Amino acid sequence: MNLRPVFFAAPHRMMFFAGALQALCAMLLWAGDLGARYAGLYAAPSWPAPAVWLHAALMVYGLFSFFIFGFLMTALPKWVAQGPLEQRQYVPAFGLLAAGWLSFYAGLLAAPLLPLGMAVAAAGWWLGWRALFASVRASMNVRKTHAWVVLAALAAGGAGLPLFAAGIALTDAALIGAATEIGLWLFLVPVFFTVTYRMLPFFSGSVIRGYDEYRGRLPYWIVLGCCAGHALLAIAGWREWLWPMDAVGGATALWLSWRWQLRKAFVSHLLAMHHLAGVWLGVALLLFAAQSAAALAGVEWGGRAPLHALTVGYFASILIGMVTRVTLGHSGRLISSDVWSWRLFWLVQGVALLRLSGEWAEGGGALDPIWLSALGWLAVFGTWGRVHLSMYLKPRPDGRPG
Repeated sequence: MNLRPVFFAAPHRMMFFAGALQALCAMLLWAGDLGARYAGLYAAPSWPAPAVWLHAALMVYGLFSFFIFGFLMTALPKWVAQGPLEQRQYVPAFGLLAAGWLSFYAGLLAAPLLPLGMAVAAAGWWLGWRALFASVRASMNVRKTHAWVVLAALAAGGAGLPLFAAGIALTDAALIGAATEIGLWLFLVPVFFTVTYRMLPFFSGSVIRGYDEYRGRLPYWIVLGCCAGHALLAIAGWREWLWPMDAVGGATALWLSWRWQLRKAFVSHLLAMHHLAGVWLGVALLLFAAQSAAALAGVEWGGRAPLHALTVGYFASILIGMVTRVTLGHSGRLISSDVWSWRLFWLVQGVALLRLSGEWAEGGGALDPIWLSALGWLAVFGTWGRVHLSMYLKPRPDGRPG
């Protein structure tokens, strides 16, 4: 069987395939570092840049971006009643993204390749953005608010990635910090939250009889506004004043979870995953609020627990549910045939809680919770990849294109 036509037949195939590999490679690198610094199992590796910078680059810009482009290149044209993207629109973007991050890994041995690889990935990023922008602009659909929001978020990420590259090239911690805040709060949160806000009521209505599909606009803009405010204040260095925005955003996100009727979602495992993942956004924002309020009082509290509640708790949980749904639905397989994602979802919850506990638990040695959480991540995504990676290389069993 010639794999090339199959692999390039739809954007989600190549993007999700690369994203799944990146989820393993990025965490293997980090677990290797944590095994030395936290578990004390061997001498610390020597990196061409601070390990935390490498970790931030891969997790904020190198991992989730593949899944986001794969999802949006599949779903966004449908949101605005447009036809699917053509191969000439998504294959070059994928090629540059993949080449860029491969060069980044090569930069672990040859330091100049680190920022160069990120610059190449940024070029692929903007190619992908242009394809999505063209689809939205060509649409006559009057309901394009969510499409424009995710395009704006992608543009923010496309600006943050070269800024991060410049920070590595210049060894400038301020640039790295700004690029990280942009990537988290102006790119990742708006994209994940918009997808949640748009799709979760629809999914719920298709499963729960008599479901009230709440789509009020005000809570949506409150959460997005609070996240944008967080980014601006954090970049300005006013972290002790983040708490009002984070508290409002967190309370609104949790209210949405209640309004979307989380309690009724357990009729379907995949639906419950989407609902439960949304709770993490509210929890993460409230943890950020508590941390900021403590800082205002002159107390250091929480460490990176709020950050990992957001990234592992919210992002990774949404990822498992949404990517599994798209993978099965667009490979001609029944979503009800899934037997793994529910188990893996709960393992992700364990990984998130383990990572959060590492900020307070006594660490060190082979049972260090921060190191163990990295191993747990590898176990989850290794298992997910073993089940799903082959689907991206095989024709649809129903014979349909895509």
